[in-house]
Amino acid sequence: MQNKLTWAGIIGITCMVVLSITGCNNTRNEKETTEAIEIVYAGTKSVGDYVSVLEENPNGVLANRNGGQLRTQIISFQFVEGNRVYFCTGSEKPLYEQLLRFPAVSYCTYPEDFEPVLSLNGNIVFSDDVALKERAFNGSGYASQFIRNHYQTVDNPNLKLFYIDVETIETYDYTGANVYKTE
Repeated sequence: MQNKLTWAGIIGITCMVVLSITGCNNTRNEKETTEAIEIVYAGTKSVGDYVSVLEENPNGVLANRNGGQLRTQIISFQFVEGNRVYFCTGSEKPLYEQLLRFPAVSYCTYPEDFEPVLSLNGNIVFSDDVALKERAFNGSGYASQFIRNHYQTVDNPNLKLFYIDVETIETYDYTGANVYKTE
């Protein structure tokens, strides 16, 4: 038994030394690491096919960039129009500036049983459309209540409405992962 522990220790120490010398970092140049990996699409879908998932699970995670770093934050979905998924934020929040500078995002939500996990990917577009802002402001969910309490009026200049112009939809369920282009 003692020999096995000794050999395991020697192998572990050797691995640590080799990794510390060679490093764990990928040594590809920046061009190679910024190229997208080709995606095989399972077909086409519309965000409308997943409205019930969004409405029943309005709180999700938005992934975006902050300079060279990625970040995630909880955000509440407001409503869907076509392949546009609407949200609100404030101009006083760092998220607003980040989305202006780096509009590519991914939004993920899922039901309690994870069937399906839904990820919506695309670019952010800000809208000053008063009717759409009123729709978010006067909604019935927790997010709308927060908007009303925090911004007081729909014409508050700090209230920023934006949507993800969804380009791809990813779903994950017991059958596996699927990626769809939007219709």
